Amino acid sequence: MVPVPRLAVSPFKHLDRLPRGGDRDVGAGYVMAITAVGVTTFYYLVVGVGILLIGVGSGGAPFVTNAVVGRLFVVGLLSGAISLSAVVAPLLFVTGIAAWRLVPPSQRYGGAIGGLLAMALAYLVAGTVVVGLAPVYTVATGSSLLDTVIGGIGIIVVAFLASSWIALPASVLTGTLYERSLDE
Repeated sequence: MVPVPRLAVSPFKHLDRLPRGGDRDVGAGYVMAITAVGVTTFYYLVVGVGILLIGVGSGGAPFVTNAVVGRLFVVGLLSGAISLSAVVAPLLFVTGIAAWRLVPPSQRYGGAIGGLLAMALAYLVAGTVVVGLAPVYTVATGSSLLDTVIGGIGIIVVAFLASSWIALPASVLTGTLYERSLDE
């Protein structure tokens, strides 16, 4: 096993202060929820910087110089990150618990497998909910069920492609660090 610096696993040692945080599976749920908030924050930071760079690269960003619009831009990004975190953190908490209950403690790379499984389950559950709500949306708006289902699938595919590049590696990393903190 590769030695991991104590500093990397020390935050995970304090999870026992949370309700049932000392349990292996519930602690993993907390770790996955924290990972979800971190990934969401990082994603919105990357999006914000990207928008600013595109604006500057296209001959100047008028919204950067305008203080009111610049503040609205930052507030919009922050509210998006907070709103999305309020949805994905509880989802990852539940899928983290489920994943760690499925992966046995004796599994060699249990943390990496559990983290990857928790994130994959979160994407699967989110997709199921979005597509499952299509009939409700169809009845409420009178639109075509097929169009609504295809639109929902499109939203999930775009969300996966936009966020999986950071979400999957982050969940593997935090899952591994969490399991290593249990071994010490």
